[in-house]
Amino acid sequence: MIVFDIATKLPASITNRDLQQLGRKIGKALRIKKQREFCLAFVTEKAITKLNKDYRGINKPTDVLSFEPSDIIICEAYAKREAKRRAISAREELIRLAIHGVLHLSGYDHCTEKEEDEMFSLQERLVNEM
Repeated sequence: MIVFDIATKLPASITNRDLQQLGRKIGKALRIKKQREFCLAFVTEKAITKLNKDYRGINKPTDVLSFEPSDIIICEAYAKREAKRRAISAREELIRLAIHGVLHLSGYDHCTEKEEDEMFSLQERLVNEM
């Protein structure tokens, strides 16, 4: 089972119950036997831009960053814009980003087409289950 520790204020469009359900679904999909904790932080575009520049050398905002061993940083404003662009709810996009972060920290990546297919197939399956 996966447990999310929330380091900042939770966005209004997602609930603790959503995260509890998500933790159970991801844990089951990844066959995680022991409890594993991930720290979620929701930050501003300015904050994620600084992190993206400092750690990836990219001086622009991004939607989600993952840091070993268990930190997932999500930019709520970026996620809301992306949700609007894709005509989906902010809740759905925030859930997608939390899943994306957990998958990265669980060894998944999307550097090759095969890796991308595997990671995004699992990610979207989990989003749809929510």
